[in-house]
Amino acid sequence: MVKARELLPDLILMDIQMPVVDGYTATRRLKADPVTAGIKVLALTSYAMKGEKERYMEAGFDDYMTKPIDTRQLADIVRRHLNDAMKPGPG
Repeated sequence: MVKARELLPDLILMDIQMPVVDGYTATRRLKADPVTAGIKVLALTSYAMKGEKERYMEAGFDDYMTKPIDTRQLADIVRRHLNDAMKPGPG
């Protein structure tokens, strides 16, 4: 969280299974913080069971990909989310 607040990346690739803090918790914290809430977060996971997409979206992820990762698909998803992040907002 400290690095995300310091660097303010446009996008984070978040693994779900991590030591200490899992991806769900980390993403919830990022999205709850006004400083980091706008960062796009993509879940990378080996979980592909029914209902998982809804769980990721409820946790605040902007998208998800299942492992093994298709690098072409990953590039397309990252490009799409970065393009969305660059669009001017209302105001």
